[in-house]
Amino acid sequence: MISEVVVTTRKNNRDNKAPIGVYFKDKKVIMHLFSGSHTYENLLTEDYFSVNVVPPIEIAKAVLDDEDDYLYYNDIPYLKSSYYAIFYKVIERKFVDREDKFGKNRLMILEGEEIKRIYLNNIPKPYNRADGLLVEIAVIYSRLANKNIKINEDDKKEMINDIRKYFSIIKKVGGREHKQLAEIMLRNLNLL
Repeated sequence: MISEVVVTTRKNNRDNKAPIGVYFKDKKVIMHLFSGSHTYENLLTEDYFSVNVVPPIEIAKAVLDDEDDYLYYNDIPYLKSSYYAIFYKVIERKFVDREDKFGKNRLMILEGEEIKRIYLNNIPKPYNRADGLLVEIAVIYSRLANKNIKINEDDKKEMINDIRKYFSIIKKVGGREHKQLAEIMLRNLNLL
């Protein structure tokens, strides 16, 4: 099962966060990172990172920029908004050249071993349908906005239609912040 989280890294005193789907396996985590992302570049050489279990709205925020309220454990950044953060040491990196409907890309399959967990006192809010839709928009946005990913026109049209459909539902059932974040992503893609 893929779990959507926010991965945080640090390189040259600059913090980075990114929404990433990860696989948890016992005390290990596995993630697939695409060449060209800051997280990929950071974890080519950095050996420590955190996986932040956060509210869905934070996953959407993470696709837009790296600004956040960071806390640190042994110089590893994690998010103040997390329910909990898991800290990992990289134990393996595999590199694969992959070709799919998004074109050719270099993929790093990274495995980390857990070294620490910190539970924060953030209380979960009730789930809103807009939460899941906003995460889906963020996933599609991350693909459409990535200049390294080549998407054929039919797939691009389908993705844009999905974003518009999800946005129409968010406008009906979501809160102000859901709507604002979705609007930013649509505006950035010139869809508004």
